[in-house]
Amino acid sequence: MSSLSTLRARGRAIPWAVVWEVGRSLWFNSRDRVYENLSEGERRDFAGIVRQRRGRPWNLDSKERDRLVLLVKKAATGESDAGWSEVGRSLMTLLPPRLLTAIWERQRSGRQGSVGKT
Repeated sequence: MSSLSTLRARGRAIPWAVVWEVGRSLWFNSRDRVYENLSEGERRDFAGIVRQRRGRPWNLDSKERDRLVLLVKKAATGESDAGWSEVGRSLMTLLPPRLLTAIWERQRSGRQGSVGKT
């Protein structure tokens, strides 16, 4: 049984493939940012999740996914409670253009859909 807050949070969720791609891009293309924003233990967890799955994000269990989400946010912005818009702004030069477009369109459609609602 889903609560209203759970449904609302899922509506704003970032597609899992985007989270995975951001994490991989950070690890392989911007390791200096990862080293700057994560502690040694966090880097070990981050690298373990990204490397061990060998590009197969569907092999992650829910605990690993939750951990990767927190680590991606912290690696990108320095704060584990950062919003996805902050993460996106901090990674503009890191992500492939098709992913940036997908994120932008998703946010834009979300804002347009909420304009008329009270």
